[in-house]
Amino acid sequence: MPCRKSVLSLGNLCVLSITQLLVDIIHLSSEDGQDKAKSNDQQEKSTGVTDQSSKASQKQDEATGAAQQNDTSTSATEEEQVQLQNTKEEKPHAEGTAEEPGQPDMCNHDDSISQVQETEEKKDEKIEKGNTDSDNRREKENDRQSAASRKDMQEKLETLRQELGVQLTSHSHVMLHELLFSNIITRLDLMYMRQKKIRKAVQDILPHFLNSSLRELDFGRTKMFSEQDMCKILFDNLHKAVNLRKLMIGRSCYWRSKIFENLCTKLTHLPQLTELGIQYICTPEMISGLSESCPLLCELNLKGSEKITDQQCEEIAKCSSLKMLDISGTRITGKGCWKIVDSIKNLSWLHHCAFNCNSDSLLFESRADLFDRIKEQLIHGDATTLVRPDLSMRDERFNLKNFWLFNPQTEDLLTSVLFPHLEHIRLDFVFQDMTEEPDVSMLTTQPKLKKLQANLYDRCSVDLVRRMVEACGSQLTVLHLHLADDWFFVAEAHNVVASCCPNLVNLTFSGDYKARYSLEDSDERLDMGIPAPAHQHLEHLNLTGVISNRRLRFVLSHTPALRTLHLDGELEWLHDATFTSILETNPLPDLEEVWFNVSTTVTLGTVRLLLMQENSLRCIGRLCHMGAATMEEYQELLSLVRKHNLDTKLIWVTDERIK
Repeated sequence: MPCRKSVLSLGNLCVLSITQLLVDIIHLSSEDGQDKAKSNDQQEKSTGVTDQSSKASQKQDEATGAAQQNDTSTSATEEEQVQLQNTKEEKPHAEGTAEEPGQPDMCNHDDSISQVQETEEKKDEKIEKGNTDSDNRREKENDRQSAASRKDMQEKLETLRQELGVQLTSHSHVMLHELLFSNIITRLDLMYMRQKKIRKAVQDILPHFLNSSLRELDFGRTKMFSEQDMCKILFDNLHKAVNLRKLMIGRSCYWRSKIFENLCTKLTHLPQLTELGIQYICTPEMISGLSESCPLLCELNLKGSEKITDQQCEEIAKCSSLKMLDISGTRITGKGCWKIVDSIKNLSWLHHCAFNCNSDSLLFESRADLFDRIKEQLIHGDATTLVRPDLSMRDERFNLKNFWLFNPQTEDLLTSVLFPHLEHIRLDFVFQDMTEEPDVSMLTTQPKLKKLQANLYDRCSVDLVRRMVEACGSQLTVLHLHLADDWFFVAEAHNVVASCCPNLVNLTFSGDYKARYSLEDSDERLDMGIPAPAHQHLEHLNLTGVISNRRLRFVLSHTPALRTLHLDGELEWLHDATFTSILETNPLPDLEEVWFNVSTTVTLGTVRLLLMQENSLRCIGRLCHMGAATMEEYQELLSLVRKHNLDTKLIWVTDERIK
């Protein structure tokens, strides 16, 4: 059964505690801001209601006044008519005539109507006043409750800030700063991208980490960092990280290139920088004066930056401390490469692209220049005859440890002897563009060669693979083979690797597919008689292609120390029974990670079997690709992991933290 989760150290517990405090502060800050906004909205609404009621009351008063005026005018007209009538009636009886006792008095009637109207108006005024007083009381109560709520919120925030300050001052040092920063951005990344309400609070907190304790900053580390507002805020505060050692600006910032336009100004504040990456967006202005701003620079990555040409090679060549340079995807030609290599004596690793240079040899302006260099130092007589040079006679002016040749001819491969410290060589072949296969025997002249990467794009020449692997296989620790051909022709390459590469630690085998030949005929080409284990030290295995039951048994029977297994390509011929039989002969005790990157007939039963083995499994990936897998089964496996407290992560689809 995989390892159980270990008890966290005191330092990790402190970091987790501080991280949780910051998350709580951010949530409370965002809620506080929302409460204030709601309070303002309520005040605006109540003000609006009061205004509306006052306007309505004013309109009602105007209407009442108009009605009263109409009533008054009507009453006055009636009174005049009555007076005229009385005058007419009184004329014949003017002397000693009294009014009849039952006749109504019009003046008294009008007075009673006015009194009733005044009474009604007073009642309306009282009601309106009572409603206004009630609204005022409710508004005051809401304000009081809102103020009390904000006060409680502020008290909580202040308490959390004090507690955070105590923990930071009690355990503050550079290592804690990095660990804390890493934990915080991991926790906040997904929250920041999904919850816009907390963004302002996060934007207020994270810039505080850009100080003299920060050593690394990668803008592509999280999605949050490449979000426009956050990206700009971090860049605006970049000059505060005066002791920064590593700065990476990658592909994720491609659409934010304008933010980094004045990068050269920021770099003047980062004299301790040793690693700088400006991928895909670098311009000549960004690296202007680079050698003066960052005199300790050891690694420079300008990958994919098409605006970088040979004209910038002079500035790059001034960075005399450079040991690693990546200019793949730029417009620097072989001539520019040569200038850089010739100027920087300490340069060990130069990554360049075969498809953007003006010569197949990459480091030379032309093939003629290439041959001149060979003749000067290594060749006597016939240019195609290599005399093994004595190291004492060799001019060791090149310190490069990697070399890349595209469609190399035999003469091109001779240039590898110009680099006595070569550790990694990459050879790309497109045979339809080649008249003959090159002589690769010069690989035997590289005693320090540890990594071979061979890409055969349009067909597999097992004979060429055999000659390359036999020349240097015994010293290789890393082998990447991309053999684009039918599995029938590729299968024999496994026999060559198993026979010639006893010290491999990392093996990647890709490119094959099933086309014309049956799976049985292809698998028959595997030599099951090779003594096992052929790869006693192999830890990392990546198979991409036709993964049959027999092929996987063949490879895993030779890898007792395997730690990671990645399977991709065509997995429909792979079954549970294969893993059962493999684990019976090779229990894979050091296995830590397994990935099924495409759909397979292997079921979750194999996952359960792996969980019950005595191994070091920490991750099993893309369970959604397993045969007939259901979410219920996945939940059952999660319950099994929790029940036994296993330190194993089961990944259904993907995990943002695993890159």
